[in-house]
This record gives sequence, structure tokens and C-alpha cells, in this order.
Amino acid sequence: MKHGKLHSVAHNYAASLSGGLSFVVPHQVIHSAVYAEAAATADGFIVVDFLSGRVTGACDGSELENIIPLFRAAFPAFCARHGVDHAAYRSCLVRFVAGPGGNICVAGPGGNSYVITVEDRCGVRTAREYLAAQGRRSMEMDALGRMRPKKLPSPEA
Repeated sequence: MKHGKLHSVAHNYAASLSGGLSFVVPHQVIHSAVYAEAAATADGFIVVDFLSGRVTGACDGSELENIIPLFRAAFPAFCARHGVDHAAYRSCLVRFVAGPGGNICVAGPGGNSYVITVEDRCGVRTAREYLAAQGRRSMEMDALGRMRPKKLPSPEA
């Protein structure tokens, strides 16, 4: 499976959590303040593992600790609806980074963002950064002055 397709599905899934209102879990509407929770941490970010249903860095007893296991259970059906076998993922991690202002949707440098790291069955890992709740790819200027998707260093295993 191509990483572009894996990232596409993971991006749609993470964007539903990032936006504050999610409909991906069947028969439930989930309200989340993921950036407010990230802002409440000392590091200013939390890491969500959609395959194991764990949250790293969140406060004890946080709302996300109850929400993320529901997301883990809904992930296989979500992948199937998008034409991807959920077993194609070895890991699917999302780091939500709070900009100044917590849950205020600030796009651009210094605002809220999330980085999706995907590892496939073959062990290939890639990461992509998205800005704010809108989930637009972060961009950078190349040597010729054109705007291109930002290249992140290859994540460590």
C-alpha cells in the first residue's frame, strides 16, 4: 500500500478529532478539545496512538483517555470505508501540538498543528505535518521560490 493512501486515511481520522466534533465512532457524536488538553501539558503536545488506543502526555483522567479507545475500535471500519486494510498499518501516531491559545484554531507558524507518523507492514515510516483544525499540509518555499509541502525528517523507529 502506498504511503500517500495510508496518510490520507490517517489524516481524515486525525482531522475528525482535531476539529473538535467527530462522527467517526458509530452511533456517537464525540466532542473533543484535543488542543486544549495539549496546551495543559508541560510539553505543549500529546501523542495519540490510534492502533493501541493510548494517549501519551495527557493529564490523568482526561477526556481523551476515554475517547481514544472508541477511536481504536472504529479504526478498522473507517479504513474499510476508504478502501484500505487496517492491517496495512504497523503504527499510526498523531502528535497534536498546541500553539499559543490552546483550543483556538490558529493556522500558520506558531499555531495549532498535528504531525501524523505512519509505519507500514514493511517497516517504512513517514511523517507529515498539518496545520490547525482545517488540516492543511504545512508548506515551505523551495530553492526556486515555489511553495511545496514541508519535508519532515524521516522519523526514528
